[in-house]
Amino acid sequence: MKAFVATMATQGSHPRDFTDCIPGELVWMLDPCPTSAANPDGRCACGRSFSGFNSDGSTTTAVVREIPGFTRDDYEVALRASFAALAWCSCRTRRSVPAAVDELMRLAAAWADGTVVSRRLDVITARRR
Repeated sequence: MKAFVATMATQGSHPRDFTDCIPGELVWMLDPCPTSAANPDGRCACGRSFSGFNSDGSTTTAVVREIPGFTRDDYEVALRASFAALAWCSCRTRRSVPAAVDELMRLAAAWADGTVVSRRLDVITARRR
C-alpha cells in the first residue's frame, strides 16, 4: 500500500519550504485553519504542510512510498497512536480518523512510488526533482 512519508528531497526548491519532520516518518494533513485556508502561503503553514506521525513536526514535502505489508488497519492504528502519543484530540480534524486514513490512501494511490509531492490545501502536486 502507498503512503505519504516525510522527505528532505526538493527541500529548499521553493522559498517557503521547511521541515522539522523525521525523514521517512508517516505524515498526514492537518485541516487548514481559517487563516491558512484564506492564504496557504501566509503566516500559518497548516494548509501547505504535512504533519509527522512521530515527531509532530511539519514539512512542505512528502514522498509517496509503497510500504510492503502495510494495511489500512495499520494506517488507522498508527494515526490513532500518533494522536494518543501527542495528546491530540481527534476533534482537531474535521474528519474522523477512518475518513482521514481513507483520504490519505486515496491521494497517495494516485502517485507513483517515489514521487515527491507538496500540498496546497486539499490539492497534492508533484515536485520536480
